[in-house]
Amino acid sequence: MRLVDLHCDWLRQYATETTLYDGSLYPEVPGRVGRLDGYLLGTSLAVLVCARKPEDWARQADTWHSLGLMIARYEAEFAGRILRDAADAARWRSSPRDGLCWGVLGVAGFDFLVRDADDLERLPPLFERGVRVFQPIAGRGGVLGGSADPGDEGGLTDLGRAFLDRIAGLPRADATGPRPILDLAGMSARSIGDALNWLDEDPTRRGNLLVALSRGTIGYREILDATSPESRTLAELRSLGVVIGMTPGRPGCETVQELRPLVDRIASVPFQGRAGFEGIAIGSDLLGVDQAPLGLASARDLIRSLGRTFDRESAAAIGWGNAERLLLDSAGA
Repeated sequence: MRLVDLHCDWLRQYATETTLYDGSLYPEVPGRVGRLDGYLLGTSLAVLVCARKPEDWARQADTWHSLGLMIARYEAEFAGRILRDAADAARWRSSPRDGLCWGVLGVAGFDFLVRDADDLERLPPLFERGVRVFQPIAGRGGVLGGSADPGDEGGLTDLGRAFLDRIAGLPRADATGPRPILDLAGMSARSIGDALNWLDEDPTRRGNLLVALSRGTIGYREILDATSPESRTLAELRSLGVVIGMTPGRPGCETVQELRPLVDRIASVPFQGRAGFEGIAIGSDLLGVDQAPLGLASARDLIRSLGRTFDRESAAAIGWGNAERLLLDSAGA
């Protein structure tokens, strides 16, 4: 079994070695690069995010040009192919089980790219180029809504809602063509609530959009308390079929022993009316977590730990099955 990962900031490993980033802002990266050892062998498909720290976006003379350079690096240099459509999905499925790791393009932090309504017209060309995962909010200081940063508790702005409208209306070649994934990671609880209410306002939006929370930016310890606001948010996410990517190393999932009760808690909340491990995946964010837990600090560690902690069917669902279904659906497959 190989991981299907909902969040890998692959390019960040080169942050101190390339002019693509302001390397002075990433002093922690060299000490974390080892977490990617064996990643391409332990993973068969990963969401490759184009992301920066907020202060790095602020230093870019042309943020959209900088984003284009990041996408070009993935297109040219990532080991496997980029999965964009049903034809790519068929090639991925037919590749050897130990073949190259493929990637799905994502952008995290549109709040530092979209500054006014005119910028929304840059979204369709990104979709046409193959970007499938759209994360509106990544940190404090954007204009789309409140972030998960401590103390930043605002909701979606009018421009944030316009952003959601625009990606929900991205063109599909036909009813079964590729469609975007709205990634709620990085949002404040209020922004997540606003986004879920926005989805409920028009049922057709769910036909045009897939929805995920790719990595652990809601409180893991808090959702263990069934009376907490985070637990109520979890119930809404599961009810609407939002795929949740677990991130070991976030507060509340800092040891192998904490993983099982947390996953069991999420699984106990019905996913579109069905209890169980459906809709739970891994968003490793290996370079983003401050402290990667022993036994969960690499792609292979994650797969081994899931195999030891859960029965085979449940481990397969969490480790690759649920994420695979989401990403293939996004490709129109």
